[in-house]
Amino acid sequence: MAVSRRMGPANAVTRTTLMDATEAVMREEGYAAVTSRRVAERAGVNQQTVYYYFETMEDLLLATYRRRIQTVLEKVERALASERPLHAFWHATSDPFDAALTMEYLALANHNEQIRRETVEFGERLRRLEGERLAHRIDDCGDAAAGGPLGIVMAITYIGYLLGFESTLGLQGGHRDVRLLVEAWLRRLEPAGTRPKAVSA
Repeated sequence: MAVSRRMGPANAVTRTTLMDATEAVMREEGYAAVTSRRVAERAGVNQQTVYYYFETMEDLLLATYRRRIQTVLEKVERALASERPLHAFWHATSDPFDAALTMEYLALANHNEQIRRETVEFGERLRRLEGERLAHRIDDCGDAAAGGPLGIVMAITYIGYLLGFESTLGLQGGHRDVRLLVEAWLRRLEPAGTRPKAVSA
């Protein structure tokens, strides 16, 4: 009968430090560089500490990824709860901060089946949430909203993420023009001074 070994507590500061170190290595060196040795070096602990808090490196990557998508969800929910949710969603999506880390997680998902599945599940959940929460904002916009709530959500998301990824690489050509175009379009959908309608429970 296998005996479960003692693991570090889930709320320990060192556990959080190890996840922070994992993302730092991913951001600066790429996900393929994430090893227990590199994470331990970055966190300032010995290599065995990694396995005290995470049974395997797969467990560390998965825990770190789940923390990341929870952060993304909270950021989107704050935007959708604001007085001008379309504008707030655009600014949240097009913020280039940590776009390099997002790119690494997407690359990792291409090679890690568990993270790929969770990426798809989270992406579908997030799109449903965004479409439902913005539908009441978009439905009365006539031709400006011809693509419907989900089409507008996806357009904002794709353009915003692409700008972030290109900014990470140092590519800036056309970014100002695209931002002006999107912001002009958003002003038609969500003029200044408008407030969200109450959504029935």
